[in-house]
Amino acid sequence: MAAMPPGKPASTENVTVPFDRVVGMVRHLTHEIRNGLNTLDLQAAFLQELVTDAEASPEVKRFRTMIGSTNKALQALSATFWLGQANPVTYSAKIFAEDFRNRIASVLPEGGMREIAWTETLGKESVSLDIEMIFRAFSEFLKNAFNFREKGGKIDVRILTEEGRFILELKETKSELASPPETWGCEPMVSTRRGGFGMGLFHARRILDAHHGTVDFAFDPAGQLLTTRLSLPLADG
Repeated sequence: MAAMPPGKPASTENVTVPFDRVVGMVRHLTHEIRNGLNTLDLQAAFLQELVTDAEASPEVKRFRTMIGSTNKALQALSATFWLGQANPVTYSAKIFAEDFRNRIASVLPEGGMREIAWTETLGKESVSLDIEMIFRAFSEFLKNAFNFREKGGKIDVRILTEEGRFILELKETKSELASPPETWGCEPMVSTRRGGFGMGLFHARRILDAHHGTVDFAFDPAGQLLTTRLSLPLADG
């Protein structure tokens, strides 16, 4: 029998992979790594009980803290690849805005809240939303504005209702934009931030879509002002 000619090497250029396949791979990989980190933490906890040296004990504790931080980062990354099922509840718009303002401090660097000016104009309106999902979406846009703000620039946050919509509006000083803002988050795994995964705004947009929400950008180069508007429908009645 004649020998088969060697096959042509598979090209990796312009390979299209269904996003669901990427989701499965990332979630499986992060799950396996987190299992390994949990095992390391258990071993470190056992070691911490054995170590009595005054200098070594704090180092073991620091090691466990590093494991925990890496574990949380992997969990957060994995979550951006999975939308899940929204479970909306009807909520007072005013109470939701207050809750969001109180919780956002936990995802910003220390002192970050001092860089944000808040204005709220709400009455007795209600919104129907999955609170945890919308918090993640709104906080992602606010973190993005915070991380990319120009030196010394503050962020104005205005919360209001308008034409049957709940609005979260962000205004920030921008002398120029590296890319059209309307493209931000439209494709996964595209990031201009060093070390970024390009999943935050993409995930946030998917959450808004699941709630019939929208995001709109307006850039005024003359006034050096970027406005980002996130909106959700108000609850009926």
